[in-house]
Amino acid sequence: MTPPTRITPLETLTLLRRTLGYIWPYRWQIVVKLLLGIIGVSVVLVLPWPLKALTDHVVMDLPVGESPTQYPPYIAWMVELMAGMSAFEMVAWIAAASFVGIVLIGAFGMGGSQDRAEGQLAEGVDTATRSENQANDSSSALGGLLGLFEYRYQLRITHRINHDIRTALYGRLVGLPLPRFADESIGDAVYRVMYDTPSISKVCYEILVTPLVSAYTLMVVIYTMQYSFSAVPSLILVAWLAAPLVLGSTLLMTGTTRRRSTMSREAGAETTATVEEGMTNILAVQSLGAGERQLETFAADSDHSFRRFRFFEILNIIVGALRYVVVIGLAFYVFFDVANAIIDGRMSAGDYNVLYTFFLQIAGTAGALGATWFNLQNSVAGMKRVFDLLDAEADTDQHGERVLAAPPGRLSVEDVSFTYPDGTPALDGVSFMAERGEVVALVGSTGAGKSTLAYLLPGFLRATEGRVTIDGEDISDFDVASLREHVAFVFQEPAIFDDTVAGNVRVGRRGASESEIEDALRVAGAAEFVEHMSEGLDTRLGQAGAFLSVGQKQRIGIARGLVSNAAILVLDEPTAALDPETENALVAALAEERERRVLIIVAHRLSTIRAADHIVFLERGRVLESGSHDELMAVPDGAYRRFVELQRAG
Repeated sequence: MTPPTRITPLETLTLLRRTLGYIWPYRWQIVVKLLLGIIGVSVVLVLPWPLKALTDHVVMDLPVGESPTQYPPYIAWMVELMAGMSAFEMVAWIAAASFVGIVLIGAFGMGGSQDRAEGQLAEGVDTATRSENQANDSSSALGGLLGLFEYRYQLRITHRINHDIRTALYGRLVGLPLPRFADESIGDAVYRVMYDTPSISKVCYEILVTPLVSAYTLMVVIYTMQYSFSAVPSLILVAWLAAPLVLGSTLLMTGTTRRRSTMSREAGAETTATVEEGMTNILAVQSLGAGERQLETFAADSDHSFRRFRFFEILNIIVGALRYVVVIGLAFYVFFDVANAIIDGRMSAGDYNVLYTFFLQIAGTAGALGATWFNLQNSVAGMKRVFDLLDAEADTDQHGERVLAAPPGRLSVEDVSFTYPDGTPALDGVSFMAERGEVVALVGSTGAGKSTLAYLLPGFLRATEGRVTIDGEDISDFDVASLREHVAFVFQEPAIFDDTVAGNVRVGRRGASESEIEDALRVAGAAEFVEHMSEGLDTRLGQAGAFLSVGQKQRIGIARGLVSNAAILVLDEPTAALDPETENALVAALAEERERRVLIIVAHRLSTIRAADHIVFLERGRVLESGSHDELMAVPDGAYRRFVELQRAG
């Protein structure tokens, strides 16, 4: 297994700063969410005071204004309204206020009896399904109409942020150079887009909303303790110490948590990759009887993923236990002081209700603050994986911004060399030129560098030395979209989408008409089998073209390239999976296409090669010979001649 990625505290802060940049467009919506959170906490902090008034002034029959503890200013004006009321009137007034409160904020008891607005999807004990809940993260400390409004408001913000991040990441993903797709697992990329991106929206609340709302709550609680309960100094001490003690208990384990979260996500990505590879190659798995072996591989990866996640969950349990130990210890510390104060008359019976609620708020708020940095470690692991992909060099980073004003007429490869990132040389000093009206064939044995050379022409790869030019201009100066609009590429194994025939061909040009699609299919030799399909152009081709043969897929791919109207068309082994009759028809049709295009064909079949105006024969990445078929065959001991004679002998 690959060793887990290490994230230093400094890198954590850098990732957080970058995250704020992505959240910045939603700053005002987050300010509204913050204000709603503060309103919700304020309501919760006010809730126990009417119960104190009911206990002290109705049940205990204490006159208003004679409670041993002072009401804080933010509630005193409400209590003063009850001065001179009878017990019945006080109950009626509090009942009326309670009814309004139920409509606006739901039930308003203490602890678990208080309503909250929140919703979650069913989730498993793994990062992937929990990430889906993060992608739909929303909650409110209130119920009722206000709680519902806050819940829906936050949900909309979360969805928008996740949409933006996932779109940016997917856009970066589809713009990566071809070698990156060879090096990276598709399953890992899917995991990053779907399950790592919610980390960023989660951080939005963990670093902007939760700390500020928690700090506000602690300030109000500490102020109230000092204002109303100064007779019990231990209460004030607990209010000041709760948050630092809980926060300190979690800081010791943040590094371990960060590493464990990274390991869990990487193991989850490996499991996703195993599923993706198995389903992509399902025919090979079934045909070779490798289903049992594939199942064993998946089971091992899945078990490894769950083991790593369980380690992460154990840390969560330990940190949660530490928080509870601190909170219970503080509660035990002040219990006897509060009991004595009530007995001595320094506090009233109604104060117990207030202190119970406030102590729950202190515990919850201190726990939330203490958990913030701890929970960030899990989010940071996902953020790093997202930013690593966003920072990867894309094709657009290797190209300029110039736009091809007119369809190009000449393509030149000038002394080009190419070495793969792992140090493997592929091309060495290759040069040739092709003009509109010409068919140029790139020929050579397997591993000669033909496909690598072809990949350089539309800019899939960038030459290590030398350059590729269009009408004398280096292709790296052109905008990628503009370049690919004029240089179309047909792969030897074309990708077929689960779409209609017309939809698959229109990948080459979105606005292609039905008649243009039919012409392209005819030239590609695909019109006949498409006509016999149940719904013609509207027939769906299944996942990865499951309903097509290899040759039919290749012809659909060729039609896709032809419909693009690109002035330069590169075909990689276009006749490899075709029967001789279809191949001859395609070669003849391509001969007609040369009048309006530059045609570059990677080929090894003699019938295709003979139709070329110019042949570039490669061996070990170098051009050994170039010329027409007749010119090269006239060389007595030429490499091309030996190549042809071997084919004929075969």
